[in-house]
Amino acid sequence: MDAYVYTGTGHEIDQKAAWDYVRDGYLLSPRTILKGRKKLPQPVLPGISVDSSQLSFITQQTLEAAMGNVARSPRAVMFSGGFDSMLIACLAKRCGAQVTAVTVQFDDFNPLTVAGAAQFANKAGIPHHILNVKAVEFLSAFETLAGITDEPLLDLDLGVVYAALKKYDHGTAGDVFISGMGSDQWFGNLALEARPGGFAARLDWSMVDEQAHQRVAGLLGCRFVFPFLSGTMLALSQSVPAVMKKDKKLLRTLAAANTIPHRGARSEVQILPLMRRALIKKYGDRAWPCPVSLQGRHHSEMDRALRQIILGLWLEKAQGRIASIGQIR
Repeated sequence: MDAYVYTGTGHEIDQKAAWDYVRDGYLLSPRTILKGRKKLPQPVLPGISVDSSQLSFITQQTLEAAMGNVARSPRAVMFSGGFDSMLIACLAKRCGAQVTAVTVQFDDFNPLTVAGAAQFANKAGIPHHILNVKAVEFLSAFETLAGITDEPLLDLDLGVVYAALKKYDHGTAGDVFISGMGSDQWFGNLALEARPGGFAARLDWSMVDEQAHQRVAGLLGCRFVFPFLSGTMLALSQSVPAVMKKDKKLLRTLAAANTIPHRGARSEVQILPLMRRALIKKYGDRAWPCPVSLQGRHHSEMDRALRQIILGLWLEKAQGRIASIGQIR
C-alpha cells in the first residue's frame, strides 16, 4: 500500500527529520525527510483473539491465505535455506504451487548458506536455482536503489535483492516471489526487543520496507508476496504470547506439525561489515550533511555514517521523483 501524500509546495528538507533519520535509522509517521510530504496514518489492525491451543492451526491457515491461490501456479521463493524461507516454501508446495527455491550467492561471502539451501531444497523435493551477485554489482545497484524508495532505508539486503532480480530469468519460476520477510520482526526474537517507537515504529518500518521491495521488484517485472506482513498476520502476532515468539517457537511448532525437515548447517551473515566499508569508501565524499571518514569508527558509528550516505544519495535522486502538488500515490 502506498502511504504518502503531499500537503505543501517545494522540495525543502525537514532538517530535524533528516537528523533524526541519521540518528535513529527511521522516521515514524507522519514525518518524512521532505517538508510538505507526509505518510498517511498507519492502518488499524483488526482485533484478533485466539485460543493458545489453536495458534498453530490458525497461523498456518492465515499464512496459506496470505499466499493466495497458488494451486498449479509457478512461484519462486527467496530461499536462504533458513527457517523462514524453509517454512514458506514447504507451505506453498503443500498448497499446490510449483515452487522453485531461489538462493542468492553473494560473491564468496555465503558458501555455507548456499550449500545448506541446496541441501534442504533437495531434501524437500523442491527445484533449486542460484543467482550469483558480485560485490561490484551490489555497489552499482545501491545508487539505483537510493532513487526508487519513498524514504531512505538502512536495508543493505535490498541492494542484494535488486542486483539478484536484475539477473533473474522469468522463465525459471515466473514473476511472483514469495518471501518470509517479517517472520523475525513479528513472530521471532526481534519482536521481543524493546526499541524506540514500539509497535507503531515496527508497523511503520514494515510498511516502508514492503513498499521498497515491491518497487524494486516492479522495476524488473516481478512482484513480491509477503505472507508474514499481511494485515491478518500482523494482527495475529499481537495475540501471540512472548513465550511463543522466543526462538520462533510457534513457527517451529507449525513446521513440526507439517513434518518439515530440519536443516542443521550454519549460515553466514549475508552483508558483512566489509560491504559497509566498501560503500562508505565509494560514496563517503558525497554524504549528507557532511563528509564521513572510516577512521576510528565503531559499528554503530559506521551505521550512522552509512545512513548519511543513504540520505545523501536519496536526496540527489529525489528531485526527479517528486510528483505534482496534491497527488496521492
